[in-house]
Amino acid sequence: MKERINSESYLKNALTLAYLGDAVFSLLVREKLVIDSNVKPNALNKRANEIVCARNQAEIMRKIEINLTNDELDISLRARNSHLQNRKAKHSTIEEYSLATQFEALIGYWYLNKDFEKLKNIMNEYVWSEK
Repeated sequence: MKERINSESYLKNALTLAYLGDAVFSLLVREKLVIDSNVKPNALNKRANEIVCARNQAEIMRKIEINLTNDELDISLRARNSHLQNRKAKHSTIEEYSLATQFEALIGYWYLNKDFEKLKNIMNEYVWSEK
């Protein structure tokens, strides 16, 4: 049985989960690309950036949100509602940026809960099957 995180400590700030989730998602993408590719680092970086961009994360979030548990939905909604409205995303719309923040918060949540099976399933079904 995996150990769950204490909701009183880590889950208070959904943007903190998004911060962690951003790093975890980027690492998972880069790890898979390095293992499966035999290309130069510049090409790896270009491909990784295409996958981890806010627009792509927003597409994934739209696909997975109908299957979220109540806890996951709560995390994603808090991430969306915590989002600063005056922030401007570099290469995406505000809506895409907000959805990407929700997705990253979920990645952080699953990672801290040691729900690696869920992370693996999300990556396989929504990231790698589409590429």
